[in-house]
Formats: sequence, C-alpha cells, structure tokens
Amino acid sequence: MSRAARPRQPRPVSFANLPRNGPSQMRANLESSHRFRFVSSNGAATTVSTRDLLQACGCVATTATSASGIFGSVRLKQIELWTPAPSQGASATCSVRWYASNAGIAPNREVSDTSVSTATPAHLRTSPPRGSLTGFWQVDGLNSQLFDLVAPPGTIIDVWVDLILADGPAEPGAAALTVAGATVGALYYFALDGRASGLYLPVSLTTV
Repeated sequence: MSRAARPRQPRPVSFANLPRNGPSQMRANLESSHRFRFVSSNGAATTVSTRDLLQACGCVATTATSASGIFGSVRLKQIELWTPAPSQGASATCSVRWYASNAGIAPNREVSDTSVSTATPAHLRTSPPRGSLTGFWQVDGLNSQLFDLVAPPGTIIDVWVDLILADGPAEPGAAALTVAGATVGALYYFALDGRASGLYLPVSLTTV
C-alpha cells in the first residue's frame, strides 16, 4: 500500500484541552520571590533560625510595642556574601555553615572564603545542600536552626527567598515580637539574626 493510500490514524483526545464547566483551580495565597540585603556590624558567629528569617522578611506593627510576621512560609534559596579586608595584608573570612537533615540525607557543610586584599573582598555564594532541612519550606511554628553565619563588620549579605503571605491571625508565621516606638499598621524589617542580637541589619528597609 502506498503512503498516500494509508488510512489516517485519528488523533488521541486530550482531555486537558477540553472546555471546563467552571473556573480552574488556583493557588489562593499570594506568593513571591525576593532578594533581601543586610550589612554586618559584628563578626561574631551567629545562628539564624526560621523565626529570624521570617521576621527579617517583614512584620506589621500591631501595637506600639508588638509586631507580627506577615509571611506564613519561607524557603531559603541562596546566600551571597562580600567581606572587605580591614587593611592591606590583613585577612577577612566569611562563612556559611548549613545544618544537616535529620534523616542523614545531607551533611553539615560549611562554605567559606578569605581575602587579604582591600581591592578584592572575600566572596561566596552558596545554596542549601540537596536534602538539607534548610532547603525545604519553613514555618515559624517549627523555628528550626537554618544556618550559622560568620560575617565580619562591613560584610554585605544578600539572601534570596521564596515567600507565601500569611492568611489570617492563626497562621504559624505570625509570631509576635517585642519592639519599641512602632506605628500601628506600619511595616518593619528586622535583622537577619533576629532583633535581640541585631548584628546583620537590613539595607534600605525600615526597621525599629
């Protein structure tokens, strides 16, 4: 039988393209991705927790002395640091230490860089190891330890995150923190390592 005489096979029906009888499904919560920037005022090694990260991403003042996180969930994607040497010939080291997964899938892993030149800062860019706890979505209720950070004074810290906006007062990301002199309803952003220690302060965002 010639090619021209062959019967044409019917195309399979794609149910995905059939018209729907109603509206399609949707993700109801507002989701976003953002890069936050912080600057170090002290080189002490500090642990950053889920609660610290959520509060650094934004809080709303509920009273003059209290604020609550506006995001219910956060996922950390990447951290980048630039650390200047204090003087020519002096060394400056920055590092990020990721916490392992409880299931033993990923190890504790530290990434660091050192500079001895005022012209070239120490620089590192790192993401949570595959399978580590830090690489999963986080909520405030768990308040897990995510990573340890060493960032000498003057270090610039960029943090990339995915965020899901909280929905109602019962959201686990809405834990309150104590502040002073806040304006009710105003948005504030806090240090990456938490307001209590306040070593890594937000850049170009309002804090209190």
